[in-house]
Amino acid sequence: MIKVKIGRDTHGMVQEITITGHAGQGPYGHDIVCAAVSALSETLVLGLTRIAPISMDYHLDEGDLSMVFHEAPSEAAQAIIDTFCLGLQDLANTEPKFVQYHEHTINRHRSRGRD
Repeated sequence: MIKVKIGRDTHGMVQEITITGHAGQGPYGHDIVCAAVSALSETLVLGLTRIAPISMDYHLDEGDLSMVFHEAPSEAAQAIIDTFCLGLQDLANTEPKFVQYHEHTINRHRSRGRD
């Protein structure tokens, strides 16, 4: 099962993202659920490094993703993050045997604005 954990601050802004596991929906290399999660994850990284850069640490490897943001996102970055979350929520709703999506509140502080 793929487990998606989204950590939001008390203002509802995403602070961290963690994705682990494999769907097991099909054979390795032919698992469309894993492929969908990988495509969404890689697109998120591309968007936040090339289109709307944001200060973050991330690690993407073999379908697993860990990402921690160090600043509040611009409007463009927020749109990319929100679209990513919506895509994963939709996938979890249509493939609940293979994807688990969970959001939680964290109390980590960061800069609230971009100068």
